[in-house]
Order: sequence, then C-alpha cells, then structure tokens
Amino acid sequence: MKFTLIATALAVAALAACGSKEVPADRLEEARQTAKANAEFNAALYKAQNPRFTSEFAIVSRSDDTQAPACPQGDGWAELSIMKVEGKQVDKTVLMCSTFSQSVGCYRKEDFEKNTNLAKQNGSCSTQVPYPIPKIAK
Repeated sequence: MKFTLIATALAVAALAACGSKEVPADRLEEARQTAKANAEFNAALYKAQNPRFTSEFAIVSRSDDTQAPACPQGDGWAELSIMKVEGKQVDKTVLMCSTFSQSVGCYRKEDFEKNTNLAKQNGSCSTQVPYPIPKIAK
C-alpha cells in the first residue's frame, strides 16, 4: 500500500514536471532550425543513394510540425519532398525523415505509414527525441 502511494506520487510529480517546462520562442526557433536542417541532411543522403533521383530533382523541406514551446523536440519526424517539375509534369516522392538521427534516416511516406511502429510516433510529443536536438550534418 505504502509503495503504491509513493509510486503514484512520483508518477504524478513526473507528469506535472513534463508539462510545465516550456522553452522561450528563441529556443524553440533554434530547435526548429536544427530539426529542419537534420531532416534536409537525411533527405540529401536518401537522394544521393537512390539512382532514380538525378541532379534535376530538388528537396523541398518542412520542419517537424509537432514542435511547440512545451515540446521543442517534437515527434522526431519531418515531411519532405524530392521533386522535379517539367512543364506541367510533376515527379514527386514524399519522405518522412528523422529530425535527430542520421542512422534512422528517411522513409518513403507510404512505407512509413504502413509501419505501425513508425506511424504511431508521428504527431505526438516524443520523449525519445533528445532536447536540445543534436546537429547531425557533417
């Protein structure tokens, strides 16, 4: 009984501490810039390793849309596109790229969404993503 009360009190304290730590706007912007740069780095590696993508293809990036003052590390994923436009023809591949790990890299969005372990990570604050987000570009 005593152990249960202590465990419950610790759990409540830990949850309360998590929700109350918000970062200021400049730190959030720094985290967003790092996450976006990391995702772009991973997308460039993906593009370079895939012979389908010639130099005519460009990377169009976005940052992790779950990053917020209470969750500056986000969910660890950003959506990017590798695309080529010729007249009205658009050749586009959408990727989901890690914002913090070169080893995790990128997945085609279709493959990402089919993998339940990956898909469930997208869209909610992750405690598995380090903060401050490390820069992975070499």
